[in-house]
Amino acid sequence: MQFDLTGRVLAALIAGSTLLLPAQAAPPGIAAAVKARKANYKEIGGAFKTISDEVKTGSPDLATIRPLARDIATRAQGQLKWFPKGSGPESGEKTRAKSTVWTDMAGFNRAHASFVTAANGLNTAIASGNAAQIAQAQKALGTTCKTCHDRYRETD
Repeated sequence: MQFDLTGRVLAALIAGSTLLLPAQAAPPGIAAAVKARKANYKEIGGAFKTISDEVKTGSPDLATIRPLARDIATRAQGQLKWFPKGSGPESGEKTRAKSTVWTDMAGFNRAHASFVTAANGLNTAIASGNAAQIAQAQKALGTTCKTCHDRYRETD
């Protein structure tokens, strides 16, 4: 009788102790995806800010903004791979991506396509050298960013 009671107490302690364990971290692939997503968006944001600052001068330095726009367009092409299933808030990783990314994947894909188109449009405008076209394309790209952020990203 003593063993049976001890066994049950031990089983209860083991079962109860799992409730005290911290939540498991995201699998390494998910953690890496979230880290890559943050790093890439930081690079895009920095490049976009520099382009915007140049556009505000009225005579943007093409040598400065051309490679930045190319970088944004290149990163835009690979954007969807930064959002694998399971890399949202449920992952336990610190992310501002809303679960809406995955529950509205069709809408997110459309937002991505708009972003890619606008990023390529900025490249085309920069190739023209026309400051007005560059400013218009920069504004269009900014609009795609804001539209996506409003729907799919938590605020600061």
